[in-house]
Amino acid sequence: MKFGIWLDFRNPERWRQPWAEVYEENLALATDAEELGFESVWLSEHHLTDDGYLPSLFPALAAIAARTSRVRLGTAMLLASLTHPLRLAEDAAVTDLLSGGRLELGLAPGYREKEFEALGVERAQRGARTEETVEILRRAWDGEPFSYAGRHFTVDDVVVTPVPDRHPPLWIGGGSKAAALRAGRHGLRFLPDLGTSPEILDLYRRTLAENGHDPAQFGVTAIVTPGVYVCEDAEEGWQEIREHYWYLLNKFQEWFGNPGLPSVDDLPRDLFLVGPPDVVAEGLRDRVKPLGDVERVIFFGRAPGLPADRARRSLRLFAEHVIPQFR
Repeated sequence: MKFGIWLDFRNPERWRQPWAEVYEENLALATDAEELGFESVWLSEHHLTDDGYLPSLFPALAAIAARTSRVRLGTAMLLASLTHPLRLAEDAAVTDLLSGGRLELGLAPGYREKEFEALGVERAQRGARTEETVEILRRAWDGEPFSYAGRHFTVDDVVVTPVPDRHPPLWIGGGSKAAALRAGRHGLRFLPDLGTSPEILDLYRRTLAENGHDPAQFGVTAIVTPGVYVCEDAEEGWQEIREHYWYLLNKFQEWFGNPGLPSVDDLPRDLFLVGPPDVVAEGLRDRVKPLGDVERVIFFGRAPGLPADRARRSLRLFAEHVIPQFR
């Protein structure tokens, strides 16, 4: 099994640092990930947040590419419904070329109401816009003139240049039935949460086969949410990380329109993998097993506001003592 880290470059007000420092620290963590032996680094996108959640993935991926040579570079996720597919095809092609062909493009329709309202996109169209984007990307990266007429995008006799040396792998993110069907119909790889039900994975593989694709040729990358934090002492580690995980969970609850947890003491500790390497490894095994064949696991490399040195210590312990248990 391969492992990757996931970064979002957040800078919450409670732990606010100069923005340039936050970006430099996260770029350094991405570089460290390669040196430690992680297989990939993934970035995720949101817009118009109060904590600076990374809004522009390709410049950050290109910056990581310039500092690394081996690690795969992915998006988990890029909000495909909020971007014109021709611009997306161009940005992805340039980033893939700059990285030497290391780009992995994970796409999701998005869900946060405020983003759709501010960017002038109807939220109800997000699934269909994502599917049309997949079709246009594939045509665009062939480097030949093409036209396309869909419900949401129309392209008339265009040629996209430059083109990547080969099409970057495309992933569909999410743990829903709709996401599994979308990935299976289009013959794309699937990027669900580890908490996704096995039935959803079965649906994905069945849909691949029904659409003429061999499921054995399509890997699954699973995301560990809400978080992983490796430390030498579980109780000390929990005290270091719990305020940051409380922030993380409450922010997601806010975006989904759900009530947050009133205090950090209400945080359900068993949601998170926090503890020494053997404890974390066992927890990962328990979460991966129901999903069957998972080729890669990724997790937040740095919780929002967590000091970079603590994030780096956790990643080092994971690399040195957890990854070897899955080889």
